Amino acid sequence: MPFRLDEHRAKIQFLASARLPSLIYKAAIRAELPSNTAYIQRAVCEALARDLGMPLAELVDEQPPVRTKAGQFRDHRFTGPGNTVEQVR
Repeated sequence: MPFRLDEHRAKIQFLASARLPSLIYKAAIRAELPSNTAYIQRAVCEALARDLGMPLAELVDEQPPVRTKAGQFRDHRFTGPGNTVEQVR
């Protein structure tokens, strides 16, 4: 697989509407999850459990741990996304 990081983890990327990241951020805070990634992982696991009849706990337990050092959202007003290349003019 082209985005496999090791035998236990793979990277998934997708495009979304411009509004979706903001909605995910707000929902993750409301759900008291530590990051957007944790929210997306949980949402996908819930959909897979529902659609494929798999145990939700099993799917959630397979997910890699959250990588934020503090285990919670930081103030991103001054920092921006970490995996993008942006130019300021």
